[in-house]
Amino acid sequence: MDAVRYVDTYELARSGATVAGTALLGDFGRLCSGLPPQGGQTAEWSIRAGRNMAGEVFLWVGVKTAVHLECQRCLGTFAQPLDISTRLQVVAEADLDDGGSHDPDGNGAATERIAASHRLDVLGLVEDEIILGLPYVPRHDVCPSESVSSADPGPGEKRPSPFSVLGKLKN
Repeated sequence: MDAVRYVDTYELARSGATVAGTALLGDFGRLCSGLPPQGGQTAEWSIRAGRNMAGEVFLWVGVKTAVHLECQRCLGTFAQPLDISTRLQVVAEADLDDGGSHDPDGNGAATERIAASHRLDVLGLVEDEIILGLPYVPRHDVCPSESVSSADPGPGEKRPSPFSVLGKLKN
């Protein structure tokens, strides 16, 4: 892991700086709990701070990685690529509970909020974003166990109707 572990959101916002690094997925305990081994997989991440025209502070979090998951159809392991880009509004802790309906862009979407801190756990935030980016039911687009011949009939072949058995019962 990189040396950057904690940042001061106040200082980051004041300077408009960006912090970036890489982290081993295996070092994220909450993420890896119940998942297949991640091997040497890494996550590239960056966090940029800035203010909008109203002076509100935001963090832009970016994460690129591939997480090994277990397909819920065939139970095989596959790599799920993730390219996450999230915007979080930095607010005082007292403002976190006001309903989260703030819409600074006027696009109808509520902005996620995070409490301002002199000691924000960067890797904890990155781990949270990866967890939130995972599919609820992980699965291959097409499982390797599904053969091409059974999925698509070849030229001149006709797929049997699943209702043909019912036609035989009718006779």
